[in-house]
Amino acid sequence: FANLDSGNATWTLEDPIESLEILGPYAATTSLRDSMIWESANGATVQWTAMGEGIVDWKAYFKRFAELCPGVPVHIETISGFAREFAYLKPEFWTNFPKARAKDLARFVALARRGKAIPPHRSANQQEEKDYQKSEIEKSIRYFKDIGLGLQA
Repeated sequence: FANLDSGNATWTLEDPIESLEILGPYAATTSLRDSMIWESANGATVQWTAMGEGIVDWKAYFKRFAELCPGVPVHIETISGFAREFAYLKPEFWTNFPKARAKDLARFVALARRGKAIPPHRSANQQEEKDYQKSEIEKSIRYFKDIGLGLQA
C-alpha cells in the first residue's frame, strides 16, 4: 500500500499526476500539497505552497483520483514557504538518481517551464511560523471549496 504525496513527488523530480497514475492503484491514504516549480540556474527549484498556488491541476488530479482511488481519504498537508533547488544540470546530482529515466525528467522540466519563481516566506519567530502555516491550510481549504471539490471534516 502507498501514501500518495503530491509534494514529495515534486522532490523526486516527478510530475504529481504521473505519480498518481503509478501509485493510485495502491493508495491507502494521501497527504497532498501543491508545489510551484520553476527553472533555475542549475536545474529547477521547488517550493511547496497552499493548494491552488502551485502548478498541479487539481481538477484533473481529482478526476483521475476518483477513478483510481475510490474510497481513499484525502488529507491536505502544508509545509509551505521554503524553496529547494534540484541541480540536475550538474553531473554529480545524478549520483542519487542512478535509475532516472529521460522521459520522467522531461515531464518534470515541462512543469518547471510552466512555473514561476516565488519568494520564500521567512518567519521572525515560532508563533509567526505557526500563524503562516495555519493561513496556508485555510487558503487550501477555501481553494478546494471554491473549485467544487468539497471537503468533509
